[in-house]
Amino acid sequence: MKYLIILKSVFNYSKLKSDEEIRFRLFNALKITSIPIITFVILSVLLSLFIKMDIVFFKAHGYANFEQFNEVFVDYILSQLLEYCAIITAFFFATLCFGIYLSELLLRPFKVIGDYCEAYVEGKKTSYDPDFFSDLKLLTRFSEWFFNTVDISLQNGKLNPIEVPDKFTRIHKPVFETGFFIQFSLLVLMSSICTAVLFYEIIGGVHQQVVKMAIEILPNNHEIQYFLLNQTTILNDILIGGLILHAVCYFLMGINLYQKVSAPAFGIFATMRSFIKGRYDSRVHLIGFYYLRPQCRKLNKYLAEIQKSVVNSDKSEDQD
Repeated sequence: MKYLIILKSVFNYSKLKSDEEIRFRLFNALKITSIPIITFVILSVLLSLFIKMDIVFFKAHGYANFEQFNEVFVDYILSQLLEYCAIITAFFFATLCFGIYLSELLLRPFKVIGDYCEAYVEGKKTSYDPDFFSDLKLLTRFSEWFFNTVDISLQNGKLNPIEVPDKFTRIHKPVFETGFFIQFSLLVLMSSICTAVLFYEIIGGVHQQVVKMAIEILPNNHEIQYFLLNQTTILNDILIGGLILHAVCYFLMGINLYQKVSAPAFGIFATMRSFIKGRYDSRVHLIGFYYLRPQCRKLNKYLAEIQKSVVNSDKSEDQD
């Protein structure tokens, strides 16, 4: 139900103009969808070239001298493609929805933190409970310790500079989140496999139908069969190569999308670490990550509230 609300908001033009997270979801979804679209266009162009080669071969060897051969041949191919139109359209739309879902996965670790901070500032009872798909190991583990430590300090009415656990002190650059990357990569791999299977079936299937029709309407000649069967083998090799390239493009896209969370995750972690160590003016300022501004604002409000309610009150008591 929540995903349907997100999906609906992406196609809401008024929200698209004003909401940075929605623009991020749609932009990444379009990038993810563009890969299979470009792949399909390239493979379709190659298929058309193969079919033109067939027509030239048939005419050059005198196997297709009857009138309207071109028209019959092309009409048959178009009829085969039209049968797949609904499937292809549904597939591209499903890929777009999948891209929106992947984008939401990328935002989820930050949304969990933002929702917690927002609830605290608004005075609501809340807890920090990251789920399986929002588990950025460094950010999640440190956030759990950070919020728990702050909660204990709030109960005691005092927040002093706290020594950060050793496992968090030696981190000075973004770390590779193996678990999150594997989860994310598996989803991308599944999409790539589905795309490869579908395109192989469509392009290869259409060519097989062309071969079948040619064998039926043209003379039973060993030369024709030899040409068509070898052409099918070559087309299969091209399809496999194209789909491998498609998978590589998806992999590179996955790395690019992963980098959109690894760097800001470190930035938020570093800010929290500075704050808990006593630099209470520390705030999150991420440059170039516009899609995280809403969550960063919530975190900054939370830090300002903690500074105001606990840290500054401590100073006032000490002065008294």
